[in-house]
Amino acid sequence: MNSPKSDASLDNIAEKIKDVSISGEANRIVVGVDFGTTYSGVAWGYTGSPSEIHVIQSWPGGMNLTSPKVPSKIAYEKDGIKWGFQVKPFQNCIECFKLCLDPNLRPPDFVSLPNIYAQLRQNDKLVQDVVRDYLQMLYDHTITTLTRALGSTFVDNTRIEFILTCPAVWSDRSKNATLQAAEGTGMAKSCKIRLISEPEAAAIYTLKTMQPKNLQVTDDSCFVVCDAGGGTVDLISYEILQTDPLQVKESVTGTGELCGSAFLNRRFESFVKERLGSAAYYAMKEKTKIAALKSWEEYVKRVFVDGEDQDVFPIQFPGLPDDEARGIDCGFMTVTREEVQAIFEPVIQEVVRLVDGQITAVQSKGRQVKSILLVGGFGSSEYLFMRLKNKYADILSTKDNPDVVLQPVDSWTAVVRGAVIRGMETIVQTRKSRYHYGVKYWEYFDENIHSEEHKYWDTTREKWLAENQIKWYIAKGTEMSEDESISFPFYITFEGHHSRVLVDELVCCQETFPPKSIDSTVTTVCKLRSDLTTVPKALYTKGRNSKDVEYEGLHFTMEMSVLSAALLFELRVDGVRYGEVTADFAT
Repeated sequence: MNSPKSDASLDNIAEKIKDVSISGEANRIVVGVDFGTTYSGVAWGYTGSPSEIHVIQSWPGGMNLTSPKVPSKIAYEKDGIKWGFQVKPFQNCIECFKLCLDPNLRPPDFVSLPNIYAQLRQNDKLVQDVVRDYLQMLYDHTITTLTRALGSTFVDNTRIEFILTCPAVWSDRSKNATLQAAEGTGMAKSCKIRLISEPEAAAIYTLKTMQPKNLQVTDDSCFVVCDAGGGTVDLISYEILQTDPLQVKESVTGTGELCGSAFLNRRFESFVKERLGSAAYYAMKEKTKIAALKSWEEYVKRVFVDGEDQDVFPIQFPGLPDDEARGIDCGFMTVTREEVQAIFEPVIQEVVRLVDGQITAVQSKGRQVKSILLVGGFGSSEYLFMRLKNKYADILSTKDNPDVVLQPVDSWTAVVRGAVIRGMETIVQTRKSRYHYGVKYWEYFDENIHSEEHKYWDTTREKWLAENQIKWYIAKGTEMSEDESISFPFYITFEGHHSRVLVDELVCCQETFPPKSIDSTVTTVCKLRSDLTTVPKALYTKGRNSKDVEYEGLHFTMEMSVLSAALLFELRVDGVRYGEVTADFAT
């Protein structure tokens, strides 16, 4: 954390809002929220002054110091909620709870999901409750900050739009859980909350701030954005469409893994345990472990470059007795450059593997990668920067483009800054679908096509049907725009006074070639509940079967739009929007 400093650009905003007619002004305050595994950040901007983005630097419990991020920690005390810097080093708290939003992802080794769930039970909370409470704290502090900067009258009468970020590797269910938690706070008070994937937000900020002087655009050039954070490393590749105004599109499907910098902490702890022995490690006071981890993070992990002038690193272990054989002297453990490099190596290799995958995918499309843009907390690591630069310099560099790995200023806050920019303008024109999307349906049974296990008799139609079939409407890697939607045609029959509320199932698959019917590779995304009670009777067809049972039929379409980190649905009959469609995401 740093000492506070004044923000002169706030004066510019103050001048711009002096003459604003509150009742008629369409300008908005846009707030970006980067809810992270270990740290979270908030930034804001005013659409009347779009070039100025302000990152919140002052936090409750921060002791009048500044930091662009606040710890993603929360504690439930008798006197209320403590969060972020208010949580003391040895206080019982819940942390890394963000990872519980997507239990299908393998958690990093340093996180024990059973321990987190035990803490949730101890506090009689669900993970959605904790996420909502933490986001509520971020919201309350954001409003306090905005009021202090702009005045209560202006803030109270200006629309405030919140843009939340989430990992690109998350499932649609997890993204929806994040959105629902945010909607339980004050964030949806004046505008609908929007989600954006973390690498896309980082890409928007990076490309926007580096353009146009740093980007030498050609028709076949692409940029790989590597957003390396505390928990996840997300990658996404973009092709520049034009520079004025800046417009890009996704080049290939993004990728990501749980291999962020927090894994380095876990490997450091394993190293210490091996150096001291298990008995001595577990006998160590908790305060000593915390001090050692802080020393590792601030004085080794952030500055390590594997340089010849970094032969040894003294790491604080207060209270640990001197032990020459184990390198302990006067409360410090000496760690060699080679040992630190060994701690980093597996994590670096995982990042390199992900970058290689993106480059290969781009090249398979006949495109060339011009640069790798490194952002995020781990992305600000000098060592990671040097390793990527050394690996890809000979592969990607040219005479006109010698600097293939770029590390923009403010890389730790690139995601939250990009979220604000996204709220003000549209830069990403198209995206690649990360999954195949389709719907479960029935069709008339054909013994040459369908399995007997899917065969059933329909009493209304009096025909054999095949159930659990899948019609795929969006292929993995399909280029999608927010301005277009995909239509799913349906036909449904009703007998008598049966409910006009339908339930359809949206499914997805990550395989290269998706199956034609439900199997283990297919995952339910959500159940879509469509209320057809407002559809005029005249639009239904009528029929009667051999048993003189009368039924009605209706042709309709479900339209789905794929956004950066969300799915939107609506129902139409003959092109007219009717009723409501709600998505009940799978549990």
